[in-house]
Amino acid sequence: MDATEEAATPAPPVVTASRRRLDADRILSLSAMAVGVCSLFITLYQTHLTRQAQGASVLPYLAFGVTSTNDGAYITLRNDGVGPAHVEAFRILYKGRARELDPYEFYLAEKPEAAATGNLSVDRVTPGRLLPAGATIQMLGGGAGLQPNPLLADMLRLFALADVPQPWLVELKALGTEKAVLEIVYSSVYGDRWRLRSDQHVPQPM
Repeated sequence: MDATEEAATPAPPVVTASRRRLDADRILSLSAMAVGVCSLFITLYQTHLTRQAQGASVLPYLAFGVTSTNDGAYITLRNDGVGPAHVEAFRILYKGRARELDPYEFYLAEKPEAAATGNLSVDRVTPGRLLPAGATIQMLGGGAGLQPNPLLADMLRLFALADVPQPWLVELKALGTEKAVLEIVYSSVYGDRWRLRSDQHVPQPM
């Protein structure tokens, strides 16, 4: 190698103290940004978990049922949850139609002669009603002291109720008929919404 070639060889770059400081500052800035982004995601996740816990602490859980004792036979709506349920809508599904009626109104529409007996008890379920945790509403019933209770047979032949034991349906000849389905839409205090049908056991989230 001659002197000309040696002169053409570039000298190695000189790393100054200011360049090192600039690189270090850049690394610290990027690290701080990454920590900030991670902290944001952690905060959002914690907020989500808190929201879920709060929702679970006031969760309503409605269920349709039927009772039959010496005090009468009743179609019931109970809140088995830990929070109040706000009723948004109630309807009857029957023969392909949705009717904005409660069980009492529907029963009288189908059996108008029952109004003359004076033996019916009713607790209306209307939009806007609040059902507290642990509460039970006797929506339709009566016939206290009657054994067998003719009203129980009428209700089981008319309404589809998933909670009814099969032997009851067999004994009262309430199998195989087209029945009306009760449907309720309700919400929690946080606005979570569910739909419950009387021919199903579990409410469906909306």
